[in-house]
Amino acid sequence: MKHDARNPFVAAIRQLLAESVLMLPALAFAAGPGAAFQPTQVSATPDRNAGLQAFAQIERVLLHARCLNCHVPDGPLQGDAKRVHFPPVQRGADGKGVPPLQCATCHATQNSPLAHAPPGLDTDGQPGWHMPPAKMKMSWLGLSGPALCKVFRDTRTNGGRSLAMLEEHMATDHLVAWGWQPGPGRELPPLDKPAFDEQVRHWIRNGAPCDTREPLRTSAGPTRAGADEAFLKNLRAIAGSGALTQTKGTSNGSQP
Repeated sequence: MKHDARNPFVAAIRQLLAESVLMLPALAFAAGPGAAFQPTQVSATPDRNAGLQAFAQIERVLLHARCLNCHVPDGPLQGDAKRVHFPPVQRGADGKGVPPLQCATCHATQNSPLAHAPPGLDTDGQPGWHMPPAKMKMSWLGLSGPALCKVFRDTRTNGGRSLAMLEEHMATDHLVAWGWQPGPGRELPPLDKPAFDEQVRHWIRNGAPCDTREPLRTSAGPTRAGADEAFLKNLRAIAGSGALTQTKGTSNGSQP
């Protein structure tokens, strides 16, 4: 088969590639410090016990109210006691609630100065408070130990994140950072933020173990920026090859 520039599939891929390339500078700018994130690499000589001890410290934060209250099956929890949220709200498809009780109805762009009042989060000048979306709830309510660790680590339940992406999320996401700046009347997590970040790095460095038997991880995988670049590389390869050509019966009548 000859490569045909008139092939609508090739044209569509090329258009998508062009638009993606044009968007990269804006995406890098929006990413801010995360754009230069350098992930922890898995050690050539990982220590399983050290990794398990590190996750035990991570678990203390994941099960704390500042984290767990939004990592639940449906409606969020509330307060240090992890009580049912009042008013009774639901996640919604995008994690931002269901009208008329969307998160932004009460959660503004800043924490209230009043104790126990609705917290706030600024995302590009808009209220950014939200739960994980319905298609990837990332719930670990009722889990602990290896079960919690595997939900946290598995790309099928953690938002499609590699170990490097998990570390990046924990280290740079402003919603995660809010847990250590929750406003008056709220308890802080049991580790401070630098100590938590170090435990995440230590866990990954030692193969990200979840139990005493499974094989240790040998790679942290790509960062988000690395995954995006790999996607663009694949698009370039497709657009520049003859892989997508006119087939029999297409509009221009070309034949193999």
